[in-house]
Amino acid sequence: MKHAHYRVDWVTDNLAVGQAPMSYDALDAIRALGIGAVLNLCAEFCDLHWIEEKAGFEVYYLPIPDEEAPDLAELEKALDWLDECLYLGKKVLVHCRFGIGRTGTVVNAYLLRKGLGHRLAGKTLKGLKSQPANFNQWWFIRKYGKKEKPLKIKQPSLNNQHLVDLFPFFSDHQQLLSRIDEAAPGDESRPCCGLNHDRCCCTILSLSFIETIFLSHLVNTTLPRQARLDLIDRAIATPLTRCPLSVDGRCLVPAGRPVACRLFDLETDRRQAIETPLQDGLKRLSGDVYFAFTSHFPHDPPLSFPLPHAVSGKYVQTLFHRLLRDQAQAPGRSA
Repeated sequence: MKHAHYRVDWVTDNLAVGQAPMSYDALDAIRALGIGAVLNLCAEFCDLHWIEEKAGFEVYYLPIPDEEAPDLAELEKALDWLDECLYLGKKVLVHCRFGIGRTGTVVNAYLLRKGLGHRLAGKTLKGLKSQPANFNQWWFIRKYGKKEKPLKIKQPSLNNQHLVDLFPFFSDHQQLLSRIDEAAPGDESRPCCGLNHDRCCCTILSLSFIETIFLSHLVNTTLPRQARLDLIDRAIATPLTRCPLSVDGRCLVPAGRPVACRLFDLETDRRQAIETPLQDGLKRLSGDVYFAFTSHFPHDPPLSFPLPHAVSGKYVQTLFHRLLRDQAQAPGRSA
């Protein structure tokens, strides 16, 4: 795919390979493709990974000299990072200077690590310029393939298979949030919770189901790894006295701010006039998502989760117990 004179090749829906972005236009083109994370292999450009970070990408720097193969221990750390990014749904670009030998070696090693074996890994990369380019790199892949045996129990897959496609629900939720922001616009010129003050951040909110999974999705896909781990540490801290998303008076994930945060600065009458119909919309969306997971609508009371559970992932445990309870109460089942 070509975009603004920068080309990437997609290995999977979320994993791309290409050459080093050597201009801000190239960085903009990468961002326009939805890529948010970069595995940089260029030992010869020691400042490029800093430029990529300043441009807003999450970057893992694994410097490999040109024509060389990676150090095994350092490669494993990089592949751990890559695997986590892809599992969380982030789009990742792997690049060296020209996107050929070092890129092909690292991506080939990743495919072997996922259990594809040499034959399927070669088939996956067939037609791409990203291939091991010399004897040293091919020998490394041969040795790595002996370490990472092919997966034979079932057919290995590179794409994460999700039980439910949540993006239509996320789109509906974003439209709902947009209507709130149109009715209660926030900018630097007026008080706005999470954007230019944190007076509401001492209250730990409860979120509807749709707010919970939308916020969790944004945390997982937009925050760099260390920022996300630090956030989880704050979310599980005891006692928790303020919103874990609040850092230096600003929200870490402003696009995912709950409805209560977006309405916080409004006068009481105006807030209530906006909030009442919104609660119906949140309940409907939450019920639709629950139905998509379970094929039946939730019993009352409506699902809600503390915000810290949404960002730490603990809400999944609560949801699991709720699913068991609702299944037991479903018609035709004994309680």
